[in-house]
Amino acid sequence: MEMNFNVRRVAKKKVAKEAKQYKWIKTEPEPRNITWKGSMPHYDEVQTPLDLFRMFITEDILSNIVDQTNLNAMRKKNLALKLSLEELRRFLGVQMLMSILKLPAIRMYWENGIRYSPVADTMSRDRFISLRSFFHICDDTLMIPKGEVGPDKLFKIRRLYDAFRENLKKIDPEEIQSIDEQMIPFKGTIGFRQYLKDKPHSWGVKVFTRAGISGIVYDIEIYTGKGAVEISELGQGTDVVLRLVENLPRFMNFKLFFDNFYTGIDLIHKLRVEYGIESCGRIRSNRMRGAVLDTDASMKKKGRGSVDFRFERHSEVSVVKWYDNKPVHLASSYCAVTPIDKCQRWDGTTRKYVEVDRPRIVRDYNKSMGGVDLADMFLELYRTDIRSKKWYMRIVKKTGDKLRLTE
Repeated sequence: MEMNFNVRRVAKKKVAKEAKQYKWIKTEPEPRNITWKGSMPHYDEVQTPLDLFRMFITEDILSNIVDQTNLNAMRKKNLALKLSLEELRRFLGVQMLMSILKLPAIRMYWENGIRYSPVADTMSRDRFISLRSFFHICDDTLMIPKGEVGPDKLFKIRRLYDAFRENLKKIDPEEIQSIDEQMIPFKGTIGFRQYLKDKPHSWGVKVFTRAGISGIVYDIEIYTGKGAVEISELGQGTDVVLRLVENLPRFMNFKLFFDNFYTGIDLIHKLRVEYGIESCGRIRSNRMRGAVLDTDASMKKKGRGSVDFRFERHSEVSVVKWYDNKPVHLASSYCAVTPIDKCQRWDGTTRKYVEVDRPRIVRDYNKSMGGVDLADMFLELYRTDIRSKKWYMRIVKKTGDKLRLTE
């Protein structure tokens, strides 16, 4: 008990010391030129979906899959699968068609009466099932055994994963982007399976994602559990954001949004000063670095739409507390309260919609934060249905879905 008390006391002293570094005043930030310096891409020729597919899935990747799939069949069943590059392309095309026209069971695409010619005429049923069974990306003989130093938890998909992330850099980024988590559904046994209650698929592999307001995915990072990556003193959320924006062009005034898992005063300041990225996000009340705002009780008396704010001149960060049904804290490097507009909110007492004052920071956050959720929605529309007990096949499937979304 005494040790726990000492730990808490040290933590409180550290927070108090950090808070003294910030001097908050009740004023709004001075206007700055935050115009985006980039531009949307202009292509001389219209790129077809096949062109985009080849940009992400190169011949080297396909050749590796062919080699490893044939090797896997020989190793497991002593079977000469004789998969060729052309047949692999047909196999992948069939998978994509199945995500557009979905049937309850895979075998139904070949059954009399409901036979789907674009699939059935491309590849026989037994051949398709055989290729799915032996599909492989890596050479298992090179994998470091569990218990030894340096095992790679993503070894099964490492080559495809790294190539996909590298090729995502080829997409010209848009001005407004957000960072959030995605889930790859999986309930089997895996060391880094996660549970996120607010996601449509609560159990699975967590993926940190940076996406544009259009829903296009620009970078991903698969979370492989505690201790897989060293965490700096800035915290895990800040480290994730900094890794995901590493490939963005510097000092172009991109606008980046994130939720309260990531948001911190130090992060917002660092993004503006070292990366030239303007940012905004919901922030937890215990990360305010000494900014004192109106109490919940006081703002509740003032009614819905009441707002309080502070500004820190050194870091040029604004924090805003807005009361709707409950208090919401936000922080930003480029916006605060004004201009205030009106928004529609449901009033349970009068049972009708009422107009509530809404500060600019809330409007921008609500408008721009949904890029990753939009990507999730698009992915669900044409999701490839692969029911596999192999976790890495779920990730391969999700990678293919994201590729089609980009196309």
